[in-house]
Amino acid sequence: MCELIAELAALDERCVSTKVDQYIAPTKTDTGRYPDVFVDWGGFGQFAVEYQMSHTFQTEVSQRCVHYEKEGIPLLWVFSTFDPDKIPQAVSDVIHRHRGNAFVVDQAAVAASRQENTLVLSCCLSDGVGFEGSVLARFDELEIPASKLPFLEDRLVKPLLDEISNRRRPYFRAFHDWGDRIEDLRVDDLSAFSERKKVDRLVAAAFSIVAEAAGKPHNYASEHNNIKGMLNTYLSSKTLPGFAQLLTELISNTSQRDLLKGSVGKHLRKAIDGHRTGEIYQVDQSSPEWVLLKKLFPEALDPFVRQRLVSAYALPTWAT
Repeated sequence: MCELIAELAALDERCVSTKVDQYIAPTKTDTGRYPDVFVDWGGFGQFAVEYQMSHTFQTEVSQRCVHYEKEGIPLLWVFSTFDPDKIPQAVSDVIHRHRGNAFVVDQAAVAASRQENTLVLSCCLSDGVGFEGSVLARFDELEIPASKLPFLEDRLVKPLLDEISNRRRPYFRAFHDWGDRIEDLRVDDLSAFSERKKVDRLVAAAFSIVAEAAGKPHNYASEHNNIKGMLNTYLSSKTLPGFAQLLTELISNTSQRDLLKGSVGKHLRKAIDGHRTGEIYQVDQSSPEWVLLKKLFPEALDPFVRQRLVSAYALPTWAT
């Protein structure tokens, strides 16, 4: 299989050399690697190709990805066959790293490679639930992100960010109509909460924190000139102390984490200490309020989503 991939890559007139299972010395890392196939396409650059076997351990997959990222060399994981109904965990991990693209060197890819005199791959694209039928993609049509793991179409990050944006959209509409901040915030997600005033202020405070972190300051929760004044006021009253642990988690995973060093942090710690002494009840990760904010701001509060975005170099700057 590796010899075949090297043969197809060498059909391209830009190809300077191919190496199969040969040592490639490091330039920026401590140790080198033995890629299954290493292709130097001259001015177009170098590529490493790994032929994925289902028994490859995820740790080994991760180590190879990290190595080639540091070396600045695009890494293509390819399969000889792909069954979307039976995907081993290591294969799933590889597809995730390629942003929902599964690259296959099958008979159609081999025929297309010989016809176009360059390496062509069959690519199965995730639709979020399963996979669409495969399409043919030349290696030089692939987009190469900072992770150096190429993809034909981003079927992971953009749909995920679009989904998150859609969850937040009703809240922005509700904030626009919430001028007096006295009536309930008109969002269906909030209708089941009993202490509406507190929850409405919590949600508005969270949106205000993220707006500040994103460089677009807007206080949705109060008339205070800044979020520091708003948080200090609500934390020193009976409005937000019960959400101190939740707000601490949110703030600590944004560019506004310095708030935790000043008066806001002091109020948050006091409320959390009050929980330890039984004076103030704190919501935890199983509480509906925490679950709601985790859904609205998974970039900061959902470790799985956060890591997916980090690994794809797509974590929004406000959440860094």
